[in-house]
Amino acid sequence: MIASLLAAAAVSIVPTPVAQPVVTQVKDVQPQIAEALLSCMVKRDGGLTACSVQSEFPAEMGVGKAALTMASQFQVELMGPDGKSRAGSFIDVPVRIRIR
Repeated sequence: MIASLLAAAAVSIVPTPVAQPVVTQVKDVQPQIAEALLSCMVKRDGGLTACSVQSEFPAEMGVGKAALTMASQFQVELMGPDGKSRAGSFIDVPVRIRIR
């Protein structure tokens, strides 16, 4: 009888595994914006040349270098808001890149 009580106690002590719900955390992912400010000279055709990076954020992403690479494709209005030609003058060119 003692042996059967011990066997019954041993069986009842073994915990039954309980299924735990799988918890998945979903993060709200927002696109990031990287920014660079270039200083460029306006050519006679409205294109840009002699560009340099004045600032960039975040610095470790290389957005300034990317903006410099794209700058040769930019066209600006040759006439400034004052009605004078911008050719030969330097302008600030803000560049914003959305990263998904």
